[in-house]
Amino acid sequence: MSAGKGIVLLGEDKNIHAQAKQGKLPIVVDPTMPLAFDKTLFVTPGIHVPLDLLGAAWQFLDKWDAAMPLWRYGVNATDVGTPSERRGTEKVVRDLRVMLYAHELLFVRDNDAGRALVAAFVEERADGGEARLAFLRAFYRVKPRLCVLPRSWLAEVQQFKAPKQHSGRATNLVQVEIGPGRFVRCRPENVEKVREQFARGGRRRAR
Repeated sequence: MSAGKGIVLLGEDKNIHAQAKQGKLPIVVDPTMPLAFDKTLFVTPGIHVPLDLLGAAWQFLDKWDAAMPLWRYGVNATDVGTPSERRGTEKVVRDLRVMLYAHELLFVRDNDAGRALVAAFVEERADGGEARLAFLRAFYRVKPRLCVLPRSWLAEVQQFKAPKQHSGRATNLVQVEIGPGRFVRCRPENVEKVREQFARGGRRRAR
């Protein structure tokens, strides 16, 4: 391990190399996810590194074991992966109605919990499959102190694909909670409109 702060890139990406150079950060290319620095940022190729926010992220790691942004609003663990992956994840997590994290931008501190989290994530991803479910399983196994960053940290992400839907559902729909235990599906751009419609309907019934 090298001292200080740096980036571990999980595959070649010229743009990220340029960003690392711009931010004067050492960079290692290694898909095996070595915890190469005291404070390591793991980056998936295709991601824009938010250089102006890195100072805050490094400070978070003074108190937290890891930090990463939320992935998408309106999508949770029930909406990604195969039925088999979801069943395996539910055994660990207990409840799949939880939001997902953007593992493509993962900050980890080199301490016992950070090393255990990375090792568990690598282990859970070994058979392929949905990486977001793999991270959930690793997170719930290790239970590190995770600083959840706002989704705005992903404002300039270049390559985020919508999760694969299952059970014959349309591939461009997301799940929206309209009440306790009540969900509907709509297009991502209509989420707020749907919430407002159901909120108005609830207020009318309450009169």
